[in-house]
Amino acid sequence: MKKLLQKLYTYEELFIGYALVLIATVATIQVFMRYTLGIAYDWVDECSRYMCILITFVGAGVCARYGSHFCMDALLQYVPNRFKHLLKMLANLVSTLTLVVVCYYAWIQIEKLHRFGATTPSLGIPMYVPYLPLGIFTAVIAIQFFVKTVIHVNGFVQNTPYQNDQGVH
Repeated sequence: MKKLLQKLYTYEELFIGYALVLIATVATIQVFMRYTLGIAYDWVDECSRYMCILITFVGAGVCARYGSHFCMDALLQYVPNRFKHLLKMLANLVSTLTLVVVCYYAWIQIEKLHRFGATTPSLGIPMYVPYLPLGIFTAVIAIQFFVKTVIHVNGFVQNTPYQNDQGVH
């Protein structure tokens, strides 16, 4: 199971990199064609926008896994080891619960868009499709924060030394 997850994590990170390269390449071609040939495609802007949203949510999941999100940890320097775990546990639990609420409402919105049947202006795909990353990846990020919560609960209960998880790969 651990090998499968590691492979999935690698694919996530590769997807982000290749998607950014693809957006940059297509945007460069679009600019070249617009200013040299006078041809512009509307779908490029729309597709780039939706890809950036997808990259943002996939990247947020990666950041949650590595503990790379912005956090205020000045208080952690001044509390005993055991309470560091308690504070991180509470912060991760609040993040998990917040993301569960966002995920719930995202799926309600996706279902409404699916039922309504609208399509995107240029690409002509169903409007709920660009919203799917919001529903899927808020769930993934919530799971990542919940895993961090469990790790810090164990650290608190067992009184293990606190290790900062930021930037750990």
